Amino acid sequence: MKTRLSVIAITVLVALGISFGDALAKSRTIRVSYNVAQGSSWDKGAQKFKEIVEKNSNGEIKVETFPSAVLAQGNDRIEIEMAQSGVIDMLIKSTMWMPALDQRFATIMLPFQFANHDVAEAVMDGPAGNMLMDILPKHKLKGLAWGVNGFRQVTNGRKEIRRPADLQGLKMRVPGLDLALAIFRKMGAVPVSMSFAEVFTALQTQTVDGQENPLSLIWSSRFFEVQKYITLWNYMYDAVCFISSEKLWNSLSLAERDLIAKAAKEAMNFERQVVRGEDKSLSGELEKKGMKVTVLSPAELKEFQDALRPVYDEFKVKLGKETVSVFEREVAKTVKKK
Repeated sequence: MKTRLSVIAITVLVALGISFGDALAKSRTIRVSYNVAQGSSWDKGAQKFKEIVEKNSNGEIKVETFPSAVLAQGNDRIEIEMAQSGVIDMLIKSTMWMPALDQRFATIMLPFQFANHDVAEAVMDGPAGNMLMDILPKHKLKGLAWGVNGFRQVTNGRKEIRRPADLQGLKMRVPGLDLALAIFRKMGAVPVSMSFAEVFTALQTQTVDGQENPLSLIWSSRFFEVQKYITLWNYMYDAVCFISSEKLWNSLSLAERDLIAKAAKEAMNFERQVVRGEDKSLSGELEKKGMKVTVLSPAELKEFQDALRPVYDEFKVKLGKETVSVFEREVAKTVKKK
């Protein structure tokens, strides 16, 4: 990924009335960007970060938040590039986009790797998550804390999904991630990659039959208006990373770094609790909106796990056995402690 500003990014700055010189000037007003809507769990985490930083710095450091990636006109790639260039000071980013920096970030999303939030959080906050954080400085970024987008669930407008065979022939919108494409192809679905901004209309017009996302995004995007069925299968864990640009981080004093790092960690722990609460409440809310919510039995879940084991094994090789083995070891240690 290029570390200089692209023409598109510069155009965005001009449109926002921010000169190139101003954008790179030292400032103790920190811009935090994230490509989800106001009111989302990420937004709530960002607001918590703002609250903590401004309080603990006695107002000397101000934080401005920018939901829906408005500084980058909603473009995830440009948002990352602007952070690498130091125009965006900090960002909260789903690991769905981080394999664009290094494919090893996709290790987080191997199918059925984490049984629940407790296991996932323990692994992400330990050696496995730290290993991935250590990759970011090579890309002019500094990772500060892990949060969560959620466990991803599957919806569609045609039929209830209880077995892998039920996905046969369904056109499913998935992220443009090789791993996600392989997962749905393995189950006989027809995966279609498209911008998230296009998904609601594609579902409404039946250009695609279904999609997969965490409950919070299914709810906030009002997919219940255009989808009838949802299966809770937790097939993929989608983490988010709170990231600082290298430029901002290098400009901070040691005391400021400590303040910012602690605030990011506290904010992401808060955001995780928001997502856990949504996981408990939103399936019932979706049911009230008319969706049929399917909870798989252990035997049904195992059928999906068995069906996707070959994909897991294939991507263990592609992503690097050494990297995947660190995650496997940490998962096993965490489960053993429970």
